Amino acid sequence: MVPMIIHLPPSSDDLESGGRDERDVIEEVLSQAQVMYNIISSTAVKGFKSKVYGQRHVSFEIVAREGLVYYYTVVPVVLVDVMRQAIAAAYPSARLEEVEEHTVFSEVGKMSGTIGGEFTLKKDYIFPIATYQESKRDASRALLNALSAAGREDGVGIQILIRPAKDGWTKKSISEADAVTKNKGKKSGFGSSKDIMEALWKPPQSGDDNDKPEEKTLTNLERAKVETIEEKTRYPGYETLIRVVVSSNTAARSQILLKNVISAFALYDSPTYNGFKFTLTRNVEELVTSYIFRFFPQAVNSNILNTVELATLFHLPDQKNIPTSQVQRQMSKQVDGPTDVMEEGFLLGYNEFRGTKKPIRLSTNDRRRHTYIIGQTGTGKSVLLENLAFQDMMDGKGFAFVDPHGDSVEALLGKVPKERVEDVIYFNPGDMSNPIGLNMFDYDTEDQKDFLVQESINMLYSLYDPGHTGIVGPRLEHIFRNAALLLMADPAGGTFIDIPKVLIDQDYMKSKLKFVKDQSVIDFWTKEFPASQRSNEAGEVVSWVVSKFGPFISNDSMRNVIGQTKGGFNLRDIMDNKKILLVNLSKGRMGEMNSKLMGMIFVMRFQAAAMSRADIPESERVDFSLYVDEFQNFATDSFESILSEARKYRLNLIMGNQFMTQLTDKIREAIIGNVGTVISGRIGVTDAELMVKRFQPVFEAEDLIKMPNYQSVTSVMINNVPSAPFSMTFVSPMGQTNNQLSDALKRLSAAKYGRPRAVVEKEIFDRLGAADKAKKDRLEQMRSMQQSRVGGGAPAAPGAPAKPGSSFLDEWLSKRQQLGGQQPGTRPTTPPIAAPLPATPIGSSSAQQSISQPAEAKAGLEPAITPEASDKLHLRGEGKNDDSEVAVKLR
Repeated sequence: MVPMIIHLPPSSDDLESGGRDERDVIEEVLSQAQVMYNIISSTAVKGFKSKVYGQRHVSFEIVAREGLVYYYTVVPVVLVDVMRQAIAAAYPSARLEEVEEHTVFSEVGKMSGTIGGEFTLKKDYIFPIATYQESKRDASRALLNALSAAGREDGVGIQILIRPAKDGWTKKSISEADAVTKNKGKKSGFGSSKDIMEALWKPPQSGDDNDKPEEKTLTNLERAKVETIEEKTRYPGYETLIRVVVSSNTAARSQILLKNVISAFALYDSPTYNGFKFTLTRNVEELVTSYIFRFFPQAVNSNILNTVELATLFHLPDQKNIPTSQVQRQMSKQVDGPTDVMEEGFLLGYNEFRGTKKPIRLSTNDRRRHTYIIGQTGTGKSVLLENLAFQDMMDGKGFAFVDPHGDSVEALLGKVPKERVEDVIYFNPGDMSNPIGLNMFDYDTEDQKDFLVQESINMLYSLYDPGHTGIVGPRLEHIFRNAALLLMADPAGGTFIDIPKVLIDQDYMKSKLKFVKDQSVIDFWTKEFPASQRSNEAGEVVSWVVSKFGPFISNDSMRNVIGQTKGGFNLRDIMDNKKILLVNLSKGRMGEMNSKLMGMIFVMRFQAAAMSRADIPESERVDFSLYVDEFQNFATDSFESILSEARKYRLNLIMGNQFMTQLTDKIREAIIGNVGTVISGRIGVTDAELMVKRFQPVFEAEDLIKMPNYQSVTSVMINNVPSAPFSMTFVSPMGQTNNQLSDALKRLSAAKYGRPRAVVEKEIFDRLGAADKAKKDRLEQMRSMQQSRVGGGAPAAPGAPAKPGSSFLDEWLSKRQQLGGQQPGTRPTTPPIAAPLPATPIGSSSAQQSISQPAEAKAGLEPAITPEASDKLHLRGEGKNDDSEVAVKLR
């Protein structure tokens, strides 16, 4: 026989009362089991063999072991499909799984701690037990309560063996009903011996009198008895054998558990008709053997229950009728997958439904509509991403994998087949010895410049002002845009970390300005910016802008990567030639802000590289996949355009993250409305309310909240049409990781695409260095500005209102002026100068305190800068985890 565990339907499938009487709901729930028993009754066979060997029997079992309660069915091999069909018809969301034989026996107590027996009917089987139709309650609640008392060291098994009853089982019931109605004596339907002898010698009566039996007017009790007997015969009957086995460490403990079960069975007793009695076995070994092998002797045929009685005794309960959390049931429903799934493409997972396992694949064409994977940590999201990338690797396709943790790319690196070794590029900013360059200002065509600059501004918003509260604002945008265009005009190139140098070193700025052809940029640096330096807050504005770059300049690994004017590789070349780019942006090694910036650079650069494919026909564009785990860290406001435009350039996105609430409303709506394939593992309540819009009406929010690990609700693209949602199980990790191969590929990538640290740092410091004369001229200019303000310059009136549309920076500077205002005729203790901002991040408590203090109290914090000052101008970084000073050397 084949043991199968019954995974109970999820609570989302429970019937809702909707204001109905609770008793009616219970009756409807329990009546579902009758469908199951009606189908099983069709397995009855007729003929000579059935009379000799009897009918095949099946077993339904409720088992408490290891502190949990399980439902099982054990059937002959030939009846497995019938049982699957029967349970599926009654409970569409229930799931059957073939398992190994379970055991309820204690290894400590063994036979001495094992007791049990059998339940049989108290009266003749023609009388029914108390059914749910009569009591309007679910008696199995008490049974589950009794089983929940079993601890981890206890085992309780209730075994209900059934087989279709013989055809003549109803004759006895009909005969008894007739006897009551016609008053013909005993329930057997035959008269007494005296009546028989009298009939032999009694002369025959007239025809009319002989044909009419003596009738009797029935009392209400007798009429109810007849109706009850006849009612039982209206449903299929089963010969039934009920065993109970209890095993624990001690016999005393087993006796307590057995008494609980016996007491629970009392609820099936009908005061008027029938019930169960328990017989304790004296031969425990024989009981155990019969329980294990599920013996059902043919001679045991006096206990017959119909489908209503069996439905009362064994059914799958709903959540309202489960009094304990120990009952195991499915967390989420199983739904059949599409019938027209693709036979080719990369494997997403398997749809398992009613014993059928169906592979779910995604074609190359459908991948162009992008894939979104969401799931809490530990649900298998990263494993799925690794498996998809591994398949691309084995199929010779090109892809990039951006990993903010580093574990996935490390695993993939050790799985590279030997024929693809030369295609691999491993990018790890943590490799300090041979940094690989990545310049966000590196462009191929002139029309890419504006795109790169605007995306860089979007990155600043994502880093410092995701809510667009004014922390960045129009002023910083304007300065950054002109500084970036200035640097990009130089054929030698410029980088992100050159921005501060342009702002504080006029000679460096002028050396770049000679390459600029854009008149608006020329006017900014020759007219607008010099004029702005004459204002009172000039130094503070510069420091405000420069401080945004401090965390990246002060970090050696970041500076040596984004500070190189030429990148170590070309992303367009990677896409067109099907190469493999593995990007390790481990937050643990780089810090969250640095990892975030680097990831956004990659996303931006890939978008630019994809759009540059406009110079070749669409048919010649090679498909390239970009995997981004925890992509919310790298998504800017322009990510919506990537989802809508990348498809035509054959850039296929596979994105994963943990929470929808990590995304902006704009990106969230773009994902729900514009992504073709959506895979959802277990998510939180808030996310479920958002994602369920994609999966209704098949799935409810509760299904998404209770999804087991490595399972998902999925909707895939099939021939550019989204499928109906279905359940899918992830594939276990593919391939074997070779650590030696991984180490070798790291060294190979560093040698091919990286440069020695000493060479890189020398180039950066030489480029960012300044002549002593330029430094002295700048400091002298700052001193002159300071003296002109002290000697009667006309600063803005204290308390001047902020201009409409002003940014946070404008308002902050206005407050600084108000706090620093002096009474006419008084001389400030220390002249205010255009010095860098105090070494405290804006927004911190100490910064607020500094702003609120009068100028006299802050005099000691703002000494005048003289030519004899230090060679280092200290700029305070405002990174979340970076509170150190950034020294920009001036020569």
